[in-house]
Amino acid sequence: MLDRVNRRLLIGTALSFLVLLFAPIFLWTVEHARSADVHSIGDAYGWLVRTLFENTSPYKLKSQFGFVSYWIVRVAGVSLVAFATATIASRFVATVIKQGAGMGTYKGSGHVLICGWSSKGPEIIRELRAREVEDERDIVILADRDAAPFEGKGVTFIHGNPSGTHDLERAGIERVSTVIVLADSTSSGHEPDDVDARTLLTTLAVESLNSAAYSCVEVIKSENRQHFERTHADELVVSAEVTGALLAASARSHGLTGVITDLLTHPEGQELYRVPVPPELVGQSTRYALEELKDVHDSLLVGVFTNGTCTLNPANDTLIESGAELLIVRQRPEDGPARPHARKRHGGGEA
Repeated sequence: MLDRVNRRLLIGTALSFLVLLFAPIFLWTVEHARSADVHSIGDAYGWLVRTLFENTSPYKLKSQFGFVSYWIVRVAGVSLVAFATATIASRFVATVIKQGAGMGTYKGSGHVLICGWSSKGPEIIRELRAREVEDERDIVILADRDAAPFEGKGVTFIHGNPSGTHDLERAGIERVSTVIVLADSTSSGHEPDDVDARTLLTTLAVESLNSAAYSCVEVIKSENRQHFERTHADELVVSAEVTGALLAASARSHGLTGVITDLLTHPEGQELYRVPVPPELVGQSTRYALEELKDVHDSLLVGVFTNGTCTLNPANDTLIESGAELLIVRQRPEDGPARPHARKRHGGGEA
């Protein structure tokens, strides 16, 4: 309906403009032999401009057709303003409605794209928007839903199929930095294999369109991990494995769930950080780094990242290379970011 209204308004604007364009020619035709003020086409167009701004005829018109030209210009001028204003307003309203319904297109870059939606979505966005996150990026949600599942500053909703090429392009897949593919059970078929199958299609589409983007994929059944490994996704989070392992570990070591939650969530307590190696620790052993980080930065060294692979609890005589990164546990200070010389990352990958 809005498109039909826009077309009619555009037609009305064009007709009004054409009337104003040819009205001076008509005036010159009927008045140049009678009126002493209309000697050329230029005089006629000067009369048009002055008539529109002065709301009266600046020339003395001598014929009935001259007066007809005057009233045509008056009506067409008012109509042009009305139609043009209405066109702009209707297009603005249409744009707002389309964006609210997820029918728009994201134009930015370097954003985080969430494909699919589930109950984990709000928690993911809350973590990405925590005050500890220094590099705050726009978040785009691409999901097959009638309305935006989450509203907030810097969050854009795109309605569409997460595995569809056109919809992924509308969500800026070619310019995205990180993609999170959720196991979306809102569509038809809630069996774990069906959900994983849809997630697999989305992952394949994402990797084919932008393999350089860092992709984190949720898998429900551990048996399906082998299929997802063929997609070359950067990280796979298998819900069954993580949940089962955490429950079993908590049964053996009571209170472990609270420790893991404290390390992975932002509101308070100790947190995991992946940080560049401070210059003074390059070439030093992990034993020395452990003491230095604890004494100077009140941080606990947990692991060392080398070439993207993390070695947990490295041997004491392991030398820290230039370009490596450290996995540390510390509490974020109130007056600044948690470093030494660090930037916050999530889950081992850059958020």
